[in-house]
Amino acid sequence: MADFTFLYPMWFLALIPLGLLVIIQRKNRHHVGLIAPHIAKQLGMVQKKQSNTFLSGLILTWVCITTALAGPSFGYKDTPSFQLSGARILVMDMSRSLYATDVKPNRLTQAKYKANDLLPYWKEGMTGLVAYANNSYLISPLTEDSKTLENLIQNLSPEIMPYKGKGSNLSSAISQSIEMMKKSGHQQGDIIVITDGISNAQLDKVTERVKGTKWRISLLGIGTKNGAPIELPSGQLLTDRSGKTVVATLDPQPLITLANETKGIAELIQSDNSDIEAIARLTKTPVEQITQNSDTQVNSRANHGYWLLFPIVLLTLLSFRKGLILALLLVLLPVDKSMANTLLSDDYNAHQQFEQKNYQEASGQFNSKEWKGAAQYKAGDYKGAIESLSGLKDPQSQYNLANALAQSGQLEEAKEKYESLLNNNPDMKDAKKNLEVVKKALEQKQQQQQQQ
Repeated sequence: MADFTFLYPMWFLALIPLGLLVIIQRKNRHHVGLIAPHIAKQLGMVQKKQSNTFLSGLILTWVCITTALAGPSFGYKDTPSFQLSGARILVMDMSRSLYATDVKPNRLTQAKYKANDLLPYWKEGMTGLVAYANNSYLISPLTEDSKTLENLIQNLSPEIMPYKGKGSNLSSAISQSIEMMKKSGHQQGDIIVITDGISNAQLDKVTERVKGTKWRISLLGIGTKNGAPIELPSGQLLTDRSGKTVVATLDPQPLITLANETKGIAELIQSDNSDIEAIARLTKTPVEQITQNSDTQVNSRANHGYWLLFPIVLLTLLSFRKGLILALLLVLLPVDKSMANTLLSDDYNAHQQFEQKNYQEASGQFNSKEWKGAAQYKAGDYKGAIESLSGLKDPQSQYNLANALAQSGQLEEAKEKYESLLNNNPDMKDAKKNLEVVKKALEQKQQQQQQQ
């Protein structure tokens, strides 16, 4: 009993009118006692046993209803929780042209410096790492550990690429990045490319791949228009088949074109950090997306007030003579196990479907609004999740509702819901964090509209 509490104790104020009713009734009874019985009978003031029974039943029913509404809680229950998350992939060009020395000491070193400078800005969401030359390779799956990414970037070089060949296959890297995010449940995200150039053929392939999608590509160009020879680790200069020294140059136009096509940003390397800051402003908050972590359940207080519905129904039935036998049958008849299974089958089967990730089927079977909303969310039915969660007033459900609104693109409504929630629950850290994410997403949306 040490863990017992009432979730909504203010409902006990509803007992005040009941107390006044009892006081008035007692006063009436007292007045009857002061008047001679034969006179009271003529005045219609004689009390009947039936009225006393009714009053007792009314008091008991009133107390039961009030206690049920106050939300007696004997412990906690696990409920699903949503959280804001997002994905971005850092794509690094590892072709041999990165050994060109038009930026000192060479393009490769500067590319790795710039990549590591970007990582501290990406505190929200998850980041993956892909490197490419003639083909693309996964270096790191999506992770929140920027330190691991920093170590991996530090060890990248064209020499360790599994296949060495001519050209830079950016389209392969973009496809691999998209597939990685899709497998993690994302349908949109940022792809940040650090490269020393894109051919027109690659530009066409990438543009065709991302056309009509929500994948946003931003690029940082490493190099100069004049270019420089490619000095290999051996100290030799790279030459073509005719023996001429290869000079690697950077044409920024394909980078700008690709960024504009995908609503990203293109920057050329600068001696200060202005290039990094420009890309970070757009990508530090990933393209918003909300996911539910099925492995994480939130402990929230369980409302056991529904158990009081049984005595309330019983008292109501007992107030009618015709209902007396039915009420007694409800109390006296033994409960068969098969009957219990029938009563529990909907939510039991729904939970089984949910655990097996059959979210569409589970959403149609849940009686619990909380779990129904969770199943609808996992099934991608954000509108349905909003409808299921809208009628729930507890903080956890309101928090999940705000996240569902954000996922459905209703950012203004989500912002208002977070703010309302935090007014009453200022200590909800996740709600504060998600509110900031939504605000930043709104700012980015406004900036994009202004640019258009």
